[in-house]
Amino acid sequence: MRNSLAASTVILFAGVAFLATEEGRAAQRGRRSGEGFVSEGVPKMPKPPGLAPKRDLSGAWVGPQNNKPDPVPPMTPAGEAQFKLRKPYGAATGQGGDQASAKGEPPSSNDPFITCDPLGFPRDLLAHAVSSRGGMLFGSAPNRILIAYEQQRTWREIWMDGRALPKAVDVKGAPESRYYGHSVGHWENDNTLVIDTTGVDERPWLDEAGHPRSSSALIQERYTRPDEYNLQLTVTVDDPKFYTKPWTWMRANFYWMKAQEFAETFCIPSEALQYRDTLAKPSGIEIR
Repeated sequence: MRNSLAASTVILFAGVAFLATEEGRAAQRGRRSGEGFVSEGVPKMPKPPGLAPKRDLSGAWVGPQNNKPDPVPPMTPAGEAQFKLRKPYGAATGQGGDQASAKGEPPSSNDPFITCDPLGFPRDLLAHAVSSRGGMLFGSAPNRILIAYEQQRTWREIWMDGRALPKAVDVKGAPESRYYGHSVGHWENDNTLVIDTTGVDERPWLDEAGHPRSSSALIQERYTRPDEYNLQLTVTVDDPKFYTKPWTWMRANFYWMKAQEFAETFCIPSEALQYRDTLAKPSGIEIR
């Protein structure tokens, strides 16, 4: 079902509302937990997990759950300069600290997703939709693995044919940068898929707080499937242009989706603009 203005508003900003309490989020989203659930909003499969199939992640997964990333490392001067330009929506609403109000300025945000610009990679992995439990679907095509995301109905190509990543982007003789980057993958063993991505467009944010990532960053995903129903994901970011050292950006779990059908979770530009003009601005929040 296509989202209404109210639903789109929640989808746009519920992910940023991760700054509220977990109890508040659970109540707001009506998630169920307890018997029959592995965690809030994640139905448990009816039988114990079997062995993981070899070199196969196909199917739909829900997550991230229990995300435990490393702290963001110190940024380089170039990274700090970019970060200072970013004004997250959570800060503009007073959640997680309102830097603008502290300076006597009106609260504002320039998060590009407010007006439905692409989330980009790896921010889409945060799955900040109504449930904060996004669907991720693995499929295949010749010489590649396809990953589709419930959030924005976006998909990625992971080339498995041994090609090299581009050494540069956006220069003569090189490919263009992309919102979701250029990705290649390989199986490290029978249950671990490793994906390396570079050449990301620099406009999308790395996370909800507005940390940057450069087009030369190397972002690595490691998907390990220990059994039939569980998938462990570690994402590391190595971006010497903007950060002083690599770090683990995500360390989380995904679970096999009992219902393999995705809902439509779109950010609708016309409704985002309506939200901006009829709700955000009248409430004193400036969307830039």
